[in-house]
Amino acid sequence: MPNQLRKERHGDVLVVTFCNLSRANAVDDRVLLALQGAINEAADTGARAAVLTGAGGVFCAGYDLNALPTTPDRNWLKGHGELEATLRLLREGPLPTVAALSGAAIGAGLEIALSCDLRVAHSEVLVQMPPVKLGIVYTLEGIWRLATLCGAAKARELLLLAEPLGAEAAHRLGLISRLVDAENVLDTACELARKMAAQPRPAVLGTRRLIEHLLRSGPTLSEEQAEELLALRLASWQSPEAHTARQNQRNRRRRPDKD
Repeated sequence: MPNQLRKERHGDVLVVTFCNLSRANAVDDRVLLALQGAINEAADTGARAAVLTGAGGVFCAGYDLNALPTTPDRNWLKGHGELEATLRLLREGPLPTVAALSGAAIGAGLEIALSCDLRVAHSEVLVQMPPVKLGIVYTLEGIWRLATLCGAAKARELLLLAEPLGAEAAHRLGLISRLVDAENVLDTACELARKMAAQPRPAVLGTRRLIEHLLRSGPTLSEEQAEELLALRLASWQSPEAHTARQNQRNRRRRPDKD
């Protein structure tokens, strides 16, 4: 684990902190690989949710410009090194995730936040997508994610003007889930993670998978996909966690016996 990334376990919740303070928590492939490893290791040892945050009043300033290749080869360019694999793990991997935006989320830092299921921020947070300003045509996946969340018109503005956007505007667009006081950002994110962790796991993971499918392909399914998703729903319905959850709900609704 590089010293730019810190991990802590709080019961069912993994908390990962970007802490490359000299580079405003910018990431490179080494840090991204460490993040992938931390999430997979935590899931293998029983974690049920994760929170990502940043030290020093910054969430993540994006991909470290000093680590960018001068002339990237085609393989690096396809996924921007390990970035796309990391974003896919956040969206589709074994742990639901919450981004605790302690400060600015820029470029790849914003993409990391947007790939989490939920995002908590305070009113002074800024988000920005500056690739065009740096002479970079961003990945199709990254542009698609931004346009899906805030609409094509606003995505054009954010990408082509490359100007920062305040937290309140980002909240109205759906880029931020909850706005809270600065001192409550991490605690709120951890509470949301604990709530997701407490839900029946097959239902959480299955619902995340269906949302991703809808965002990418809409409700249309091939026959094979329909059978696969039906099997997923059935497996969740029949899971021990689901049976326990439904029984607990029945018990709560049952009226006490009259004397």
